[in-house]
Amino acid sequence: MANFADRPQQTLYMSQQHVGIALTRAVGLLTEDPASDGALKRNDEGDCSIDQLCETIKAADPRLSYINRNHIIELYFKDTHRKIFITGYDSIRYKQVRYVQPPDILYFGTIDRMVAKMLQYGIKSHTKGYLKLYGTPELAASFAEKFVSGPEDRVTVLAIDAREAFASGLKFSTFKPDEYIVVRVDRDYIDRNYQWHA
Repeated sequence: MANFADRPQQTLYMSQQHVGIALTRAVGLLTEDPASDGALKRNDEGDCSIDQLCETIKAADPRLSYINRNHIIELYFKDTHRKIFITGYDSIRYKQVRYVQPPDILYFGTIDRMVAKMLQYGIKSHTKGYLKLYGTPELAASFAEKFVSGPEDRVTVLAIDAREAFASGLKFSTFKPDEYIVVRVDRDYIDRNYQWHA
């Protein structure tokens, strides 16, 4: 019986080779000088259209003529360096990851029914591959409000010992003031004595 770990990773592409080709093309286009001829059109924040990126890749490589915007979105999940950012419904950019030393304490917003599981297993994302931590409880609570689905859900903020996590090797990056990105938070760095409710 085949080992689950030996199975090829699921993909919308025709082959794993095509994933690598598309990722290389996408990164090349997203890092191209905006002033060069044929460069992707970007807005003031450096974002370009996912659809435009898709069409440009298709035009450049006949092997990828079948791809659509869902294939481009898949690249976000396949980019192990986490430098491709989908910033809106139809916008994408490539950023150099800038690792920083975080403040001693950061905050994570969630809803109360998730807290027990997080205290037991730590905090990780099953969709994006990264988490956002905030410099204030209020910012964390504001982030968590989107997870409220009914009157029984209460926004809860957890305190994270970012100083200790950083000292233990967890990498923090930031692109906005008071917002930090990490891959996951081990349960040992969650302050069990702190829970703030919005």
